[in-house]
Amino acid sequence: MKKNFLFTFTLCLLFSCNKKFNDVGSEIFDQSFYQSKKVNYPVKISHDIVDFVQTNNAPVLMLGENNNSLFGKTEATIVSQLNIQSYNPTFGNYTSQQEIDSTFNENETVKEVWLEIPFFTNQNDSDGDGLIDEFDVDDNDPNSDSDGDGISDFLEIANGTDPTKKDTDGDGIDDGEDDTNDNTDGPPTFYAVDSIFGSRDANFNVEVNKLNHYLRQLDPELNFEETQRYYSDFSFDEKKELLLANTNVTLDLMEVARENQNNLSPRLRVPLNLDVFQNILINKEGDFELSSSTEWFNFFRSISIETSNFSNSLLMLLNTNQMVIRVVYDYLYKNTEDEVETLSDEFLLNTVGAVKFNNFNKTVPPSSDFTEIINENTSNIALSGGLGSIARIFFLDDQEVLENLKRNQWLINEVNLTFYVNDDYVNQNNLILPERLYLYNSVSNLPLIDFYQDLTSVLSLNKTIYGGFLIEDENKRYYKIRITEHFKNIFNNDSINVPINLAVVPDFSVSQQIVPMSKANGNSSFSIPSGTVSSPKSLVIHGPGSPDENLNLELEIFYTEYQ
Repeated sequence: MKKNFLFTFTLCLLFSCNKKFNDVGSEIFDQSFYQSKKVNYPVKISHDIVDFVQTNNAPVLMLGENNNSLFGKTEATIVSQLNIQSYNPTFGNYTSQQEIDSTFNENETVKEVWLEIPFFTNQNDSDGDGLIDEFDVDDNDPNSDSDGDGISDFLEIANGTDPTKKDTDGDGIDDGEDDTNDNTDGPPTFYAVDSIFGSRDANFNVEVNKLNHYLRQLDPELNFEETQRYYSDFSFDEKKELLLANTNVTLDLMEVARENQNNLSPRLRVPLNLDVFQNILINKEGDFELSSSTEWFNFFRSISIETSNFSNSLLMLLNTNQMVIRVVYDYLYKNTEDEVETLSDEFLLNTVGAVKFNNFNKTVPPSSDFTEIINENTSNIALSGGLGSIARIFFLDDQEVLENLKRNQWLINEVNLTFYVNDDYVNQNNLILPERLYLYNSVSNLPLIDFYQDLTSVLSLNKTIYGGFLIEDENKRYYKIRITEHFKNIFNNDSINVPINLAVVPDFSVSQQIVPMSKANGNSSFSIPSGTVSSPKSLVIHGPGSPDENLNLELEIFYTEYQ
């Protein structure tokens, strides 16, 4: 009875509130308002080709080759400084002076040297069964059995067996029937590797060289007040001083197991020359070259990392902020009983405070289809990151048309630009669509006001009101970006109507600063976002002159007319 009473009371209250709301609304709103309407205005476009671009301080660096039948083939190499984990380091237990004083030589000897650059990874587990989605046969079923051995993934994780192998210990008996699994240390830590494009099974050569070129943090020509800029056309062939590695590599995307040490997340690992690091690092214990960052960076100036001879095209986006050279060495240790034993330790060279950037080389030019799109500048828009292209959009650039529009008694509700994917080009060229498209002011290079005012953040779909992310709707795929406030400033506040630039970017977060990077092209100059520099994705979208009028790019204005 109490529940029924409360329900009835709530209904009465709602009806009462609704009536008052309707009464008040009819008094507030002017009856001269008309029903909301929509109008489309044509736009114009042009393209800017990215020939070379600033790449230092880009959020992500690329390595490998991006072979695109429409945009051509681009090779990406890395140039970087490497700092040392501590200055005036001690290798072993004794400093070099202590070894001299005690007449005990620790005989530090390099045993392994690895260049390591981690992949970007995730460990998403949608059903919470302990096995990440990448390896889960059904990531929506917590009781799924991915290896088909009769035991659920959840129970295998709990039991310490591998949910991706029927026979974890390799004794010929499936885990579901095996009473013991003595030959296993439990399942590995699984990672889903992100940001690898192309054939993950490809093998390729990696060449690492020590360079004699000093990389500066600050630009001396600007009174050391601004960051030194390094561009993608940086030439380092004549700067090679010492070969550190030239080896063939096939990727291993599982965690790196290490004896008696913590395992490592999946990474590109390249073995380097042992003798070189014996001489330039271990044998330098106590020398001035290891005494400070200034001395070290002048001594070990930089390295280049190149790839070649791919069995299949492969491009890797790598976490170069965590890049290291791992030097593993043995040394002699004398205990309190004067017994000598051999121990091991490791020393890291890292990228803390280091300059690092990409070098891009366009080895195969774009196709004739790309040239046709660029020259026509009407039917389609071609966008790509790296050495690709951006588009420039002009709307209401005729001052007379703009003034006539302003004379209308309109209340602007919403203004959009909708970019429809041209699936014919995308499918023919196997293009990988970007997560987002991004609009920014072509003069100030700043985001539009709509971007700043959107404070939404829902998982990976940050800036959900501003939009720009890929949407699939029935047989159409498109990106819609709201530019309502940007347009209102032009319509109501007489702001200067300048072209806006359109570029591909990775999915951005609220905390990520979208900073355009300087770019020069002949006698003209423009900028592209830092995310565009390191994006390997591309697409073709319908332009303002598309043969399909339903997919035309137009300025879409929703308004309410009043008198």
